[in-house]
Amino acid sequence: MPNGFSTYRPVISGVPQGSVLGPVPFLIYINDIVDLFDNSGVCTKLYADDVKIYLEITNDSDCVTLQDGINKIYAWSNEWQLRLANDKCQHNHITLSTAAHLDDYSVSGMKLPTVENIRDLGVLADSRLSFHDHINSIVSRGHVRAAQIWRCFMCKDVDNLIKAFTTYVRPMLEYCSPVWSPVSPNMVNHVESVQRRFTKRLPGFCSLVYNERCARLGIERLELRRLHADLTTCFRIVHGLVALQSDNFFNIDHDHITRGHSFKLFLPPSRVNCRKHFFAVRVINAWNSLSNEIVSTDRLSLFKSRLKQVDLSKFMVGKP
Repeated sequence: MPNGFSTYRPVISGVPQGSVLGPVPFLIYINDIVDLFDNSGVCTKLYADDVKIYLEITNDSDCVTLQDGINKIYAWSNEWQLRLANDKCQHNHITLSTAAHLDDYSVSGMKLPTVENIRDLGVLADSRLSFHDHINSIVSRGHVRAAQIWRCFMCKDVDNLIKAFTTYVRPMLEYCSPVWSPVSPNMVNHVESVQRRFTKRLPGFCSLVYNERCARLGIERLELRRLHADLTTCFRIVHGLVALQSDNFFNIDHDHITRGHSFKLFLPPSRVNCRKHFFAVRVINAWNSLSNEIVSTDRLSLFKSRLKQVDLSKFMVGKP
């Protein structure tokens, strides 16, 4: 059996008959579902009416444990009269193995479909965590939306067009970027092509190179903005500004504390690319290169303003 993580994602599609619940009462009502997996090794994540359970599969007993977790959710949903949306329940096996064998799981006697890609909070994750499908999807939609802006605006005023692009296209290309941010030059250039093509169509900008177009328009390369997003997320975690444990992501490099700043992070060894390119690893070199003045501030706004003054070009791989 291939090693890896298996995830099961059930969706709760109803509430007890005759009941009307708001968001907060509904969360209170379903919150005890996590108690089903105490001391079982199965991990649980809840968001609105979505429930995700996952477990590292190393042997046959782990498969039994995960199936038992699925059975517990089904029994819990019957007890509390919250019907599962069986047609939306899916199983995804995250592994680097090329073996064809995958274990079958079922809910209420119905076999769960095993999918290669699963959309989780708007991010399309594949079984190898490469996020290529997600990147291809947002780039395709980005080109379509950028073309619609160009066609819909009768007036080709540059300021209005750029404002429309940064409002309606760029957020789609940057949503949750610390999770999926590409590192290969090809994929970086693929994402950048949306802004590159749009700015080249602007009146008077066709003959300029991309970096010069960005400078004149007062916008940043998308790759640089994603790098800033990575560093900002790192700052939030290290300084405890989010509900995430810093120890789960980073370790302070106490052996080299005299070099660089006081929040220098240890770079762990990475055997596979999905680990090497994971946010908590890929951000470390850029973070350690920052000055103590930048990382030691306790104000996020000050960190962001100082970060914009730092030259991070050596950490960028996209073409000019």
